[in-house]
Amino acid sequence: MRKFKSLALILATLALFQTALAQDDKQNVIDAAKAIEANTKSKEAAGQQERALKWLIETEDVHLIVCGQVFGLFSDKKNKNSSMMTMGYTIGMGAFKIGSPDKANDENAAQLSGLLLALKAYENGVSDNPKTKFDKIESLLQKRNAGELSAVVTGFDCGKK
Repeated sequence: MRKFKSLALILATLALFQTALAQDDKQNVIDAAKAIEANTKSKEAAGQQERALKWLIETEDVHLIVCGQVFGLFSDKKNKNSSMMTMGYTIGMGAFKIGSPDKANDENAAQLSGLLLALKAYENGVSDNPKTKFDKIESLLQKRNAGELSAVVTGFDCGKK
């Protein structure tokens, strides 16, 4: 009986530890999104974003859909900021779903959040190197600034099954 209580205590402790780690990982995703938004350039922020991306890819705690139509808006190999935008897109969707659990099933809203953070990552890249401007993304920025980006994403209906 004593061994059973000890085993139960160990399992309960492990479960609490895993829950705490998951909360830390979720907070890291939110913090990574904030770092992209603020254009934080530190090594710590870069590591944080890499950890957040890795966790989002590996976890089953947050379900992300990579919508081909949204992803296709910026995933051109001629776009020198494409990899930063992909990271922003993924972290943006994850941060939305973690930060708004009541809206986690609103795929259009998650896609829009991801796209908006991807555009911010692009702007950060262009501010570092203006030669990386890409006309296709510049037109997306115009749509964002005109308030038309939500309609574009909603038109794709990425949550449709």
